[in-house]
Amino acid sequence: MITRSLCLLALLASLLSFSGCEEEVLEPRNFSADFAYFPLAIGQTDFYRLDSIVLFNTVGGVIYDTTRLEVRETLVDTFRTPDGHLWYRGERSERYVGETSWRPVEGFDVSLQNNQAIRREDNLPFVKLVFPVREGRRWNGNVGFDEFRQIPTGGELLDVFAGWDYRYSEVDTPRDTLNLTFTESLLVDQANIDNLIDYRQAYERYAPGVGLIERFLDARHTQCRVCCNGDTQGCFDLSWDTKAEKGFIIYQRRLEN
Repeated sequence: MITRSLCLLALLASLLSFSGCEEEVLEPRNFSADFAYFPLAIGQTDFYRLDSIVLFNTVGGVIYDTTRLEVRETLVDTFRTPDGHLWYRGERSERYVGETSWRPVEGFDVSLQNNQAIRREDNLPFVKLVFPVREGRRWNGNVGFDEFRQIPTGGELLDVFAGWDYRYSEVDTPRDTLNLTFTESLLVDQANIDNLIDYRQAYERYAPGVGLIERFLDARHTQCRVCCNGDTQGCFDLSWDTKAEKGFIIYQRRLEN
């Protein structure tokens, strides 16, 4: 019995020695295919059609003011922050449809870091994408600022980003937008809120090697004063086109590859 036990111990020691003679080395994951959804390069220029609707609360009621623009965004420079992260500085210009000259509007910064795609505009950092890309994955894209921050719109203030919940709802999906066809795209649902006083619908769609191809945001609010003299019961079943008192709607689509 002792001899048999010694033989088993010797066999076990031999197996352990064999398995331990070479450490398992895990290959780092290659995110290049995912990073392609957020390409960054000096001189990169993107063109969009932007339809914008802003609500103005006037003495005669709420007015929906519509504007149609073309947008140009160009990455013009790079810089590094003290923590060593590389950022690209971009310039945004706009013009009314039919115009020929561009008007500079604002700057923005974009970066790929810590497996995140970040865009900073109006001093607000948005985590647009996280990697690896996986359908159903969720994250807090507004973690870098107070989500209840009030944003000026139509002479009013609105907490546009309160309650947002980012997630990948579609991956590797074909998409047509304006006159362009994309064989692959991913959809980021950012907000889906519809309650008594607030409506938020927001999403962005990206294509590999291209970047953002579509963006939609509908942020509206009501206190049921204009439509219903504060009667929330009568206000509840009304459409948002009828009861909204402040907010805006934007729909941005890529114009060319």
